[in-house]
Amino acid sequence: MLFSTWEWIRLLGLLSYFYFSMSIFFGLLRKSSTLKSNKNLYFQLHQMSGWMGFITVIVHLLLLMIDQYEPYTISDIVLPFSANYQALLSGLGTIAFYLFLIVLVTSDIWINKLKFSLWKKMHFLVLPAWILSLIHGLFIGTDTNQMLVILFYSSTVMVIIIALLVRLMSDGFKKKDQKQGVSK
Repeated sequence: MLFSTWEWIRLLGLLSYFYFSMSIFFGLLRKSSTLKSNKNLYFQLHQMSGWMGFITVIVHLLLLMIDQYEPYTISDIVLPFSANYQALLSGLGTIAFYLFLIVLVTSDIWINKLKFSLWKKMHFLVLPAWILSLIHGLFIGTDTNQMLVILFYSSTVMVIIIALLVRLMSDGFKKKDQKQGVSK
């Protein structure tokens, strides 16, 4: 086998974190009024990377159950903080998974059944999910001390912070323009 099961688990964990990060990045950019062109492309990238993140995290979880070094049971995976290995950090990963699942289900399956304000609040659960997955990966990962992995996590944090600032500034400019339009 080219990689051990544990290496595949870690690779898929990093890959799912990457896909979720890109989904958040494109989702934030899509709604920024300063970036009006390519909104459909941003939406497609947002949606596709979200689903790719979900698929890779599912495989990540399934591989945990067949790993010989530190096997997880189904209850270890579905019940937060019940795992024998790093219970707190494993539990944060489980909660992150559930939050991502809520966002995906409410966005792609139940979006037409929810009021927009409720959907929007639920959609922003992606940010705490992403933070929990970051903490999970940073502190449970066996390769977090490697420079490339540190650079990977640092760059994703910076990219998300920049996209969030662009979005917040864009929203601020939009509200300012709306107020000036009303007062004219």
